[in-house]
Amino acid sequence: MKWSQVRSHYPSQWVLVEAIEASTKDHKRVIEQMSVVDTFGDDSKEAMKKYLKLHRENKERELYVVNTSRDQLDVEVTTWTGVRAAP
Repeated sequence: MKWSQVRSHYPSQWVLVEAIEASTKDHKRVIEQMSVVDTFGDDSKEAMKKYLKLHRENKERELYVVNTSRDQLDVEVTTWTGVRAAP
C-alpha cells in the first residue's frame, strides 16, 4: 500500500507499518510500499509496545509507528553512535 491508501483505510489512527519498498534520499526514508501490521485506534502506547516486541524478535524488519492524521510520511534517518549496553 501507499501512504495515501493507508490513510484512507485507517483514518486518524495509530498504525504499525512495515516498509516493503523503501530508499533513502536527503537523510529521509522514502517508503514507496508498506504493509499495515496492526492498528491501534488512539492508543499510541499499545502501538509502541507491539513495535518493541516485533523489533526485539527481528531487528531486520523496517517497522514504524505513525498516526494517519499526518499528510506526509516523513521519516528522518538517524545515525546512532556510541556504545550500546549488553542485552
